[in-house]
Amino acid sequence: MKLSYKLITTLILTIFSIYLVFALNPEGAERILLNLLTFAGIYGLSAIGLNVHFGWTGLLNFGHASFMGIGAYVTILLLPHAAGREGEFSTGGLPFIFALIIGVIAAAMFGLLLGLPAIRLRGDYLAIVTIAAAEIFRLLVRDLESITGGVYGIISFSDSLQKYRPEFIDSLLNNFEFSPAQAWVGVLAWFFIVLVLLFLKRLNNSPWGRALRAVREDEDAVRAMGKNAVWLKLQSFMLGAGIAGLSGVLLAFNYGSLQTTTFVPLLTFYVWAIMILGGVGSLTGPIFGSIIFWVIISETDRFAVLLFENANGQQIAGVRFVLVGLLIMSLMIFKPSGLLGKKEELLLNVK
Repeated sequence: MKLSYKLITTLILTIFSIYLVFALNPEGAERILLNLLTFAGIYGLSAIGLNVHFGWTGLLNFGHASFMGIGAYVTILLLPHAAGREGEFSTGGLPFIFALIIGVIAAAMFGLLLGLPAIRLRGDYLAIVTIAAAEIFRLLVRDLESITGGVYGIISFSDSLQKYRPEFIDSLLNNFEFSPAQAWVGVLAWFFIVLVLLFLKRLNNSPWGRALRAVREDEDAVRAMGKNAVWLKLQSFMLGAGIAGLSGVLLAFNYGSLQTTTFVPLLTFYVWAIMILGGVGSLTGPIFGSIIFWVIISETDRFAVLLFENANGQQIAGVRFVLVGLLIMSLMIFKPSGLLGKKEELLLNVK
């Protein structure tokens, strides 16, 4: 009964949040709603991956953006693209679906490589390692200009995905201020969310899923039962990293370009805020949390204008930093369990 009450309250709050988009932006509501649903889908998918790390296994990962970046860069480098200062176009490449699969596997393998030396660490120590790994990844991407395009980035890869866009999307959006290309990315994001949630639901109810939660609660007890706790944590790290890599690919296609500034530390804390807001350990919590979070973010411009006359991009970004920080602090103080989570899910065994 308690869970039903939480779910109904969350649904009402989510619907009210979407209504606010229309109420506060009557003229540009369609464009803002498209951005909201697309980014909510992509970041919600990423938050599901982080939830596997922290909500299921209790792994403090503050370098989540690096997993998203690995998936995006590996996938796009395997597609026709233009990169670097000269923007020379590479015509070779794989079909999108094969490149995507390889990119997701690469993100999972990066999780394995990072986890092998670091997974035995607990709490803050693991968090520090993941932060360092994310920063190393960002610097490598910036400096390997011959491969990644460096600060000039990668462009001209969107056609690899958009050529699979169904015609009905274009005809359906003719009378709206929607970008068919962005709408297609949004549709794919929510399609993958459904697939991932169905897959994780089966895993969650399996002996493997129960073993992961046992690792979170009492790792020593898991070892006493003859289970390999380190291997279980590595599997969780790989699974969450693979899901994050998938969301990173969609984020790159949504922007239409891939820059070194795409996967920055702020991205990780956006995902953390979404996961905490939706509820740690909840399967569907990150989805509702993502929608509500992006309603808040979408109104940042309006709030910044109230604070600064003729607010520029730097001032708006500063307001976003403050809003995200206040949101995380408020949640941890007043509602640490989030909308659909349980308070005990935030308790870690870090003895």
